[in-house]
Amino acid sequence: MNKGFLFIVGLCFSGLTWADGHGGKISFEERQASTPMTVTSVHLTQGGGTITAEGDMGEYGRAYLTYTLTADANGMGGTVVGEGRGAMQGGAFASGSGTGAYYRDGTTFTMHVIFRINDGTQNFDKIVFDAYTRELTHDAYILK
Repeated sequence: MNKGFLFIVGLCFSGLTWADGHGGKISFEERQASTPMTVTSVHLTQGGGTITAEGDMGEYGRAYLTYTLTADANGMGGTVVGEGRGAMQGGAFASGSGTGAYYRDGTTFTMHVIFRINDGTQNFDKIVFDAYTRELTHDAYILK
């Protein structure tokens, strides 16, 4: 009897996972258009490396970013720490920092970082860097 009751309760609550209508996917609104960045340097370390880039990031002005990657043992992914500063017209600066994870597919590194900006906003950012072509794009999505 106890197992039957637990099965029915479990079955009822499992339906809640489909009730949100998202079909198991989360979507985010873009904060701004995708930004191609210029890679200014790549510094390698034994356990990962640092990528620096700059570009015009819409509301953040001229942005300067640093991504510090620490590789997992297999070299196919790991953690990433991001730091950014944006020089805006009028002399103000935006600054932000965040942490996340990355994975590697061939020469392409895809990073997912949650950034907190000094104005209180929060972004979920997707950064894609191709080590072969030196192309890097930075996409910012609204969390708050």
